[in-house]
Amino acid sequence: MTPSTEQPQARLEDIDIPFLQKYYEQCGDVVLHPFVVGEGDLKQSILLIYCEGMTDAVQINQFVLPRLEQMYKETGFGSKDSILVYQSLPLKELKTQNLLSELDIQVFQGMLILYFQHMNAFYQLNVSSTPSRSPEESSTESSIKGPQDGFTENLSMNLALIRKRLRTQSLCVEKFVLSERGHTQIALMYIRDIINPDIVDEIRKKIQSFNGDAIIGTTQIEDLVQGSLKSIFPLTDYVGRPDYVASSLLAGRFVIMFDGSPMGIIAPITLFSLIKSPEDANMPFHIVSLQRFLRISGLFIALFLPGFYVALTSFNIEQIPTPLLATIMNSRQGLPFSLPLECFLMLFLFQVFHEAGTRLPKSVGQTVTVVGGLIVGDAAIRAGVTSPTMVVTVAVTIIATFTLVNQILSGTTAIIRVYVLLLSSSLGMFGFFIAMFSVLLHLATLDSYGVPYLAPASPYIARDFWEGLFRKPVKLFKYRPRVLRTQDDTRKGE
Repeated sequence: MTPSTEQPQARLEDIDIPFLQKYYEQCGDVVLHPFVVGEGDLKQSILLIYCEGMTDAVQINQFVLPRLEQMYKETGFGSKDSILVYQSLPLKELKTQNLLSELDIQVFQGMLILYFQHMNAFYQLNVSSTPSRSPEESSTESSIKGPQDGFTENLSMNLALIRKRLRTQSLCVEKFVLSERGHTQIALMYIRDIINPDIVDEIRKKIQSFNGDAIIGTTQIEDLVQGSLKSIFPLTDYVGRPDYVASSLLAGRFVIMFDGSPMGIIAPITLFSLIKSPEDANMPFHIVSLQRFLRISGLFIALFLPGFYVALTSFNIEQIPTPLLATIMNSRQGLPFSLPLECFLMLFLFQVFHEAGTRLPKSVGQTVTVVGGLIVGDAAIRAGVTSPTMVVTVAVTIIATFTLVNQILSGTTAIIRVYVLLLSSSLGMFGFFIAMFSVLLHLATLDSYGVPYLAPASPYIARDFWEGLFRKPVKLFKYRPRVLRTQDDTRKGE
């Protein structure tokens, strides 16, 4: 029988100090400290409940306890009103039907709980000091000219980094507490007079429908935002930089962040938005335009180059210029494997190096990927296992993958690449075109909150299409993306 995840229910009048000691007896990091004030028949007992490591013990000893003694001298703890109006301690009474669940949430958020036994009342005081780090450069998006402050694992700090850039009351922040055990706090952010209200209603319903033990990773939030599994292509974007989040909010998108993650989840998105980099806003428009062209080219190379090469050299060699064909055939003399198998083996080998470089420390990870690939590739050529043209083809394919900003899209290309290679190895150029058009048709069927995935290319929106391919000068940025169906289509002040 599966144990229930529901909190035990107890009426307020049934809760006392022995009950609380029994309730938290297996939580070794929860401190239940009885504090007695007064003397003789007038003494009162207050139970302090807090979690070690989540609260500031120095503040409790030097600030809270002396104030409690002073409060007793002035009010005698005669009534709830006298406690709430006392100015030196900003106490807030806990009033809820599920008191134990609320106690858990507050205690493990770093709050100090004060239980006045003679009044059978609970109050909370914010003395939290949760583990956190200072904002630093995001590890997923390098900053050359842009700001160096990236998100941390503290939700309040992340919201402050965004508020610092968008000082307007139209920026709405809706907070939710999700999961049965984790009680994870997440924040939904949007600009209410820009975003399409239908999009906000849809994501709000999805958030409220969440049912799980705890939120541990960003994938759970991404799955929640995407809804049902439609595709292996990412239908959300993620970012660790507050400047890019502010830009996305101003464009008419929403952002979801949760406590414990330095990433913001952005939607709705298109394939064109995934090739944009947070650093684009800090570089000249002509350089950004060139970089976007290279990223789009890198996406096509990463997806289709191995399959195209195998189909052309295995089935349609008459389409290859004679000098190039002679070079390819000469390099393949004496090789033990067929061309498709050779391509599969080299792709697998380079993918292993890439994975090894990802798992190793940053200082040596990239070195292993590049140097390892060069050394083993050269050794494979000398050993007669593969040809130089195959090594060049696969190496260019893997390097083209590195031009992609979104790592989920990068991983997806590795899977689609194998699919294209399989059909190309079986049916030649016919199979290659089947694979290519099937991928394009699949992309054309996708949407993110009603926004077509291939927009503004399909459906074609001329203004947005050229802005997606090439960045305009700042003076020409006058409109928001039409495909997002925003309430306010004009960018003010530009």
